Amino acid sequence: MSSEQERSANAHDFSWGTAMEYGGIGLFSWTPATNDLWWDDRSAQIFAADRAGETPIETWRRRVHPDDKVPSQEAFTNYADGVLPERTYRIVLDDGTVRHLLARTTDVMRDEDGTVTRTSGVTVDVTNAHEAEGRLATMLDSISDGFFLLDRDFRFTFVNRQGHLILGNTSANLLGRSLWEAYPAALGTTFEEAYRRAMDERVSGRFEEFYPEPLNVWVEVRVEPAAEGIVVFFQDVSERRARREEREQLLAAERLSRRKADHARAAAERAKEQLAYQATHDSLTGLVNRGEFARVGQAAIDEIHAAGRAGGTSEWPLTVLFMDVDRFKLINDALGHAVGDALLVKIGERLSRELQHGDVLARQGGDEFVVLLRDVSPDEAQVVAERMCGVVRGTFDVDGHDLTATLSVGIAASGPGASIETLLRDADVALYRAKDLGRDQVAWFDAESHRRLLHRIALESDLHDAVTDGAIEVHYQPSFAAAEHQLRGVEALARWTHPQRGAVSPEVFIPLAEECGLITRLGRQVLELAVRQAAQWILVPDFTVWVNVSGRELTPGYAVSVLDLLAQERVPAHRIGLEVTESVLADENVAVEELRLLHGAGVAVAIDDFGTGYSSLSRLVTLPVSLLKIDKSFVSGIETSSGYATVDVIVRLARTLGVHTVAEGVETFGQLELVREAGVDFASGFLLGRPAPAQAGIPRCY
Repeated sequence: MSSEQERSANAHDFSWGTAMEYGGIGLFSWTPATNDLWWDDRSAQIFAADRAGETPIETWRRRVHPDDKVPSQEAFTNYADGVLPERTYRIVLDDGTVRHLLARTTDVMRDEDGTVTRTSGVTVDVTNAHEAEGRLATMLDSISDGFFLLDRDFRFTFVNRQGHLILGNTSANLLGRSLWEAYPAALGTTFEEAYRRAMDERVSGRFEEFYPEPLNVWVEVRVEPAAEGIVVFFQDVSERRARREEREQLLAAERLSRRKADHARAAAERAKEQLAYQATHDSLTGLVNRGEFARVGQAAIDEIHAAGRAGGTSEWPLTVLFMDVDRFKLINDALGHAVGDALLVKIGERLSRELQHGDVLARQGGDEFVVLLRDVSPDEAQVVAERMCGVVRGTFDVDGHDLTATLSVGIAASGPGASIETLLRDADVALYRAKDLGRDQVAWFDAESHRRLLHRIALESDLHDAVTDGAIEVHYQPSFAAAEHQLRGVEALARWTHPQRGAVSPEVFIPLAEECGLITRLGRQVLELAVRQAAQWILVPDFTVWVNVSGRELTPGYAVSVLDLLAQERVPAHRIGLEVTESVLADENVAVEELRLLHGAGVAVAIDDFGTGYSSLSRLVTLPVSLLKIDKSFVSGIETSSGYATVDVIVRLARTLGVHTVAEGVETFGQLELVREAGVDFASGFLLGRPAPAQAGIPRCY
C-alpha cells in the first residue's frame, strides 16, 4: 500500500481525532536507518527541549514516562496491516509536571523494496482534553438518542444516559466489557455484520433490527467509524414497528375468512377511532387540541345565536381563559425539552381536575392552555381563573427536579357578533396585559388592551407598506478572527425606521413579520441587498456576508432562487452564508434539503444562537452546517467557571463535527480574551463593531 493509500484509508479516523486538538500541534519526521528524529519548534516547545546540544531523540528519550516507552515507540514503528499508528503517551517535565500527548503518523515513505525510509506525523498536547471529557459526557447525556462508543476490541468506552435506559444496564456493568460478552445475542446478526464492517472497512451503516431477550426491543441504529473504534447512535422504535406491523396485519386480514375479515374491520374501526382521537387531541397532554377547541367554541357561539333568534336569552353567554406558563422557556433552556414536556403534562393534569361540567380545556400550543366556560358570571370566571393559577403554583416533581411554575391568565367574554377567533384574540390580548402586570396575574380584556391591539394592527399595516416600498434598510455588523484580529465577514441585519415612531426594534418587527406572513418578502429583500453589497466587497479577502433566514422561507425552490441571484450579481457562492435556528434544522425536512443543496453549491450554513434550542446529535452530524454561532447569553457568562465550561464544550463539539464557531455579543475585553482561550474561531459584538450601513465602511481589524 502506498503512503497516499494509507492516508486515504485513515482519513475518516483522523477527522474524529481532531476532536482532541486542545494543545498545539507539532510536526516530526523519523528516519529508521539512522534513528534520526527531526521536529519543528512547536514539538520542541511541547517537549521543553531546553538543553543545549541535546538532539531531539535524546530529549524524547529523557522526557517519555518510563511506563509509556513502548506505546510511544509504536507511533514511529508499528505499521501492521497498513494502518497508520496513533498512540497516546505521557511525558514528564523537569518540575514533575505530567503532560498527555497524542502521536499520529500521517505519512510513510518506502523504497522500491517496500522498506520504510522515512515517516512523518504530528504530536498533539491533549492534556486539556482529559479535563473536558466530563463536560462532553454531560452534553452527550442530554441528547435524545442512545449513544455508545466501542474501542478497536469492541469494548464499551462510553454510554450516555439514554443508552443506559434502552440497554437496561449501567456504566459499571458495561465500561471495559466486550459488546459480545455483554450482549451475546448480537453475534451472527445484522448488529455484528454492521459493527464489524464499520470497524474493519471504516464504512458507515444504518439499519433497523430486533434484539431479543432480555431487551426485547426493535432499535434503529446508525454506526459510524471513529478514531478510537466505532460510535453507535440508536433509538427504541418498538412502538413505531408495532404500528407498522398492525397496518400490515389489517391488509392481510382482508384476504382471510369472513370471521377474520370481521375481526380486521373491528381492528380498523378501533384504529379509525384512534386517528379521530389524535386529530382532535394534543399528542403530548391528551387534552383537546386547538383545532377541536375552535370547533367546539364556534358551535357553542352558533348555538347561542340560534337561541337568541328564537327568543332565548343568556346573560353571560361564553367566556374564554387564555393561560400561559410564565418563564417556561427558562426551564426548556436549562433542563431540556423532555423535562419541559413532562412539566406541561403535569400542569395539564392539574388544570383538568379543576374543570366543571361543560367546561373545555385545550392545549393551544407550546406552553399555552385555553378554557371555555359556559353561562358563568364575570365574578365566577375570575374565581375559576384564580383557582387555575393557584393549583399551578405548587411544586412539581419532574424527573427528579423540584420545579415551580406560575400562570398568567387573560379573560374575554363573548359579545354580539363575536366569533371564537375574536374571543381567543381578545383573551390573548388580555394575557399580555397580565404579563405586563408582573406575571402570575389574571387580567380581563378591556379598551386599553384593545387599543394596544389596534396599535399592533397599525404597526403591521405600516410594516407591510415598508416592505412593499423597499423602506427596510440593511446594516452590517462585522465579525473577526478571534486570534488574528482580522475581518472575516459581516452579518446583514434588517433595520426599519418608521416615519412617525422612529427606529423600530428588530425584536418587534421581525416576529411581527413572522406572524403576519411578511417574513418571506422581507427575507428576500434583505438577501438581495446583502448579495448586491457582497458584490461591492468582492475584493475583501476571506470575507463572508451572513444573512438570517426564517424557516418559512425554506420552501421548495428556495435554493435555486438563491443560486440564480448569486449568478445574476456575479457573487461566488462561498461569499454568502445563511443563518438558521436549531429548530428549523431539527423539524423541517424540506428546509434541510434546501440548505443541503445550497451547502453543496458552496454557500455556508450556520446554526444561529446555538445551545438555546434542542438538537439530536445523531441528526446534527449529518446536517449541512459550516458554523455554530454561540449565543450571546453564553458569552455574557463566560467569566464564570460554569459559563466558560459551556463555551468550551460547544467549541469541542464543533471541532468533533468539523465546523467553525463564532461568539456573539462580545462586549468586554475580558470576554474577548476568554473566547480566544476557549478556541472560538470568530467573534462579534459591540466591543468589536456595531451594526452600521455599508456606506460607513467596515473595519479590517480591531
